Amino acid sequence: MFFYTSQLKDFNIHATDGEMGKIKDLYFNEDKWDVRYAIVDTRKWLPGRKVLLTPSTFKTINKDEEFVEVEYDKEKIRNSPPVPEEDNLSAEQENNLIDYFGWNSYRDNALAGVERGPLGTFEENGLVRENIPQKPDLFRDEYEVSDVNKMRSEDETIGFKVHAKDGKIGKLADMIYDTEQMQIKYIVVKSSDNLIEDEFYIYRTEQIETVDWYENDLYINDSVKGIAENNPFLDKEDIIPSL
Repeated sequence: MFFYTSQLKDFNIHATDGEMGKIKDLYFNEDKWDVRYAIVDTRKWLPGRKVLLTPSTFKTINKDEEFVEVEYDKEKIRNSPPVPEEDNLSAEQENNLIDYFGWNSYRDNALAGVERGPLGTFEENGLVRENIPQKPDLFRDEYEVSDVNKMRSEDETIGFKVHAKDGKIGKLADMIYDTEQMQIKYIVVKSSDNLIEDEFYIYRTEQIETVDWYENDLYINDSVKGIAENNPFLDKEDIIPSL
């Protein structure tokens, strides 16, 4: 199933014992565009803290009632290893999350029966750790679950300038998330040519050649002439039904 990432950021998050907040942002890998974590704003349930969770913890995404159900209760989440809110997630912090939830980051020794991913909370208190593997550091460099230095924020990426080989197309207006692949499969670009009405084009993430994360520029394997030969979407909400 496909969802706009902007749409997911309006959804509530439900633990097994009640609501705990809303999705505030998504972190994805810049190479594969797979969504690594959702950042949840828990200010009503857990003031001053946020929760970090992988999409593999999603049991249900209810489109009609706009909520995501996860498989953990609030106490499990409350006691998970904290990550300082003002810092980027480090490899060590990610490994702490994996250890706490019974994961083993080197694949050859992955714990049997573990099907879903880690959570973590943002706070500055001391770490709480459980279920630590006997040899947690032997193969971490070789079998790292993710490269945290290559994780990017969906919220910060929206608005990037999008370029074809021979000119500017427009700005990145949204992204389309595939729940089965847990991956951003398409980007939605709002054309900068038409000032009277909105025009949207979609591109597969495989068509992205390079991204300048510092200058906020994204380059597509296409041409302005080729774009002109395609009919744009005049309403963004018509895009997903057409896929």
